[in-house]
Amino acid sequence: MNLSTERTGWAPRPLDAELTDYLPQPLTAEVNVGWLTADGAVRLSGSGHARYVLEKLTAAFAHYHPQARFAIELKGTPTAMAFAINDKAMFSVMGREITPMESVPWRKQRGAEPLGIRVAGAALDTRQHLATSLAVYVHHANPLARISLSQLSRIFTAGNVGGDYSRWGQLGLGGDWADRRIVPLTTQQYSGFGSYMQKHHFGGRALSADCEYLVGTDRLLERLEQEPSAICVAAIGRETALLRALPLAVDDAGPWLNGTVDEMTAGDYALGRYLWFYPAIRHGGGLDALQRAFLRFTLSRQGQQIIASQPDGYLPLSAADARAELLQLDLAEGA
Repeated sequence: MNLSTERTGWAPRPLDAELTDYLPQPLTAEVNVGWLTADGAVRLSGSGHARYVLEKLTAAFAHYHPQARFAIELKGTPTAMAFAINDKAMFSVMGREITPMESVPWRKQRGAEPLGIRVAGAALDTRQHLATSLAVYVHHANPLARISLSQLSRIFTAGNVGGDYSRWGQLGLGGDWADRRIVPLTTQQYSGFGSYMQKHHFGGRALSADCEYLVGTDRLLERLEQEPSAICVAAIGRETALLRALPLAVDDAGPWLNGTVDEMTAGDYALGRYLWFYPAIRHGGGLDALQRAFLRFTLSRQGQQIIASQPDGYLPLSAADARAELLQLDLAEGA
């Protein structure tokens, strides 16, 4: 397969040498599933930003399994969840994890817990409207040099051990900034973005009464440009003449990271995110042979080579991350 790119000066990202090869096994065509189209193609649903990788993955998979035909219907994340929950897509691809509110109808309809499989690291470039990892932004007028996740939590949520932050002086700023009020800008707690922060970084604590709520990275950064005392978490790679991203650490001891490709792939950058596949699990749990094969192919060296081929696109997984996801597949089958 030719994975060359027309973009001059860009080459596919290197792969972890320990990724394993895909070993195809004979597949029996599935006939009693809801995710087949009228002409027998396997329907895949999800967000439009994943079209490149899905088209390349399905084409490559068909070389190993010529009987498999695919219909890619990418109509957005809400449709993706509805399709997977109602068995109308073999899996749905999303640039975020399923939210707690989405999990309720999933469990009710499928009779099983949702199974999310990480298939790639999120992008570092927003020009293609891909799902991205995140960064912490302040106004260029703000002298803060860096921030930790523990400090971020004390700004954005209430009830932190050791107290909450409401003034920039509590983060060590002096002079005119010492008593200046912090203006946290965020999305709603139960949005996809908000649920991610709550689950992974905010410990489920209520958001601060000082928070201002906006929808999406563009609105957050527009408001930050207008308010030098504000701070927000938004898509990485969006620094401007008025805004800068802060080096980030898990705690106050460091290390302080900027979200490079190497930091993301190693899993060291705290706000690194992923591209997810959510398969339509059978009632009571478990995947069928085609679902297992396609996911194993995606997590193989051949599948991750396709992920790596998209110019300025999603990041291939490390071998350790790929093994962790393969273990999830084994556990889903009771292996």
